Amino acid sequence: MTDQPKAVAQSPTVSWAGRFGYRNIAYLGFVALLIPLGIALEASGPRGPDRGGGIAVALLLWGIVSGLFFITNAVLAIVALARGRPAGTALIGCALPIAIVLGTLLLEEVTVQ
Repeated sequence: MTDQPKAVAQSPTVSWAGRFGYRNIAYLGFVALLIPLGIALEASGPRGPDRGGGIAVALLLWGIVSGLFFITNAVLAIVALARGRPAGTALIGCALPIAIVLGTLLLEEVTVQ
C-alpha cells in the first residue's frame, strides 16, 4: 500500500483585505496621501494670484494615476471574466475612482450650502 498525499485544503475564510483587494487599498492610501501633499505644496508655493499650483499638481497627479488605475482594472476585469475567474476586486477597482469623484462632489454640495 502506498501513501497518497492528501490535498491541502485552503482556508475558506479570506481576510477583508484579500476580498477588497490589496491594490485597491494601496490606491485609497495613495489618494489619502495626496491631500496632505497638495496642502504642503500649496503652503510652500507662491502667494497672490499665482496660488493654487500645489492643489493643481495634486489633482493632476490624481487624475493621471486614477485613469491608469481604472484602465488597468477594466482590463483585469475583462480578462478575469473571459477566463471564468472571479472579477470582484477588479470591478471594485473600476468603481473606486468614480466613487471618489462622486463623493467629493457630494461633499462639496453638503459643505458649501
